[in-house]
Amino acid sequence: MKRVVGYRLFCNKLWNATKFGLQFISDFQPTPNILEELMGSGKMAIRDKFIISRLMACCETVNDYFANYKFGDAQQAAYSYWMNDLCDVYIELAKPVLYDQGEENKDKRWAAQASLWVAIEAGLRILHPMMPFVTEELWQRLPGRGTLGDSEPETIMLAKFPQCNEAYRNLDCEASMEATMKVVRACRSLRQQYNIANKILTHYFVKIASGQPEDAVKSQTDDIKTLGKAETVDINLDEEAIPKSVGIIVVDESTTVLMDIKGLVDYSAEIKKLEKQLSKTSHPLKQLETKMAAPGYENNVSEEVKATNTERLEGMKKKILDIEEALANMKNLAELEKTAS
Repeated sequence: MKRVVGYRLFCNKLWNATKFGLQFISDFQPTPNILEELMGSGKMAIRDKFIISRLMACCETVNDYFANYKFGDAQQAAYSYWMNDLCDVYIELAKPVLYDQGEENKDKRWAAQASLWVAIEAGLRILHPMMPFVTEELWQRLPGRGTLGDSEPETIMLAKFPQCNEAYRNLDCEASMEATMKVVRACRSLRQQYNIANKILTHYFVKIASGQPEDAVKSQTDDIKTLGKAETVDINLDEEAIPKSVGIIVVDESTTVLMDIKGLVDYSAEIKKLEKQLSKTSHPLKQLETKMAAPGYENNVSEEVKATNTERLEGMKKKILDIEEALANMKNLAELEKTAS
């Protein structure tokens, strides 16, 4: 039942995402061979190559599932493309380029518009067998409809089903985007951790392994700024150049992201908030520990309840450790700022 509700909500997301994307391509004129022209234009950024590559991967996966009568898996693959690749990543990354109508940005904007048009149009055709009515309505609203020559179908029902062109897959761009999104997620976590308002742009320092990961992040610094709400992103600076007043997230063994929080955090208020959270969590923990230590608990309580209580206990202990760590870090940063001033 939850899945049914989830897909109903996906219909709303699909409608809103497509209409939102249409505002950026309302002045775009596609051609019958727009995908071939785009791929051969030499104007594409990494984000553009990424979304076309993910589109090709989706085409391949969905066609394979259909061939093997795995219709639920086909729907899930299409859903993942729309939600994870197109909505969460590409549209967000392309916004600054699409909004900029300056002459110097003309080629980048055309490539972004073309990529978005192709990604939406083919994405609707992929979904059409599973969601016929909403995809038909949205497909008819795409710019250029009725101007693509004699071979243009009048309805999405007669349009060819998308096929994967392996030549348009770009695993390097996908790997680059994966490394970039790891950094972006860390930036977002830092902002959430320190309650940084959306309107405030921050300064990030990224420590990352040399080679492909470093090259990927450097080539997509603008994308990190866009999604991480950053004013500046510095990569692999000397330790001496990084201020002490930073929040830190270790992403993995090769990547660490730091954010300068000097002047951005009310340490006193944050410390009080964390102390209140600690107090609220400690009381239920003690109650549960007392309950589990009571005489007869082991013999009289079912294994299912025991397992649930043990899981709750571990969860509360972890939460307390996280709060205590955050509290110690906040007190340390408050002391550093006091010393510096």
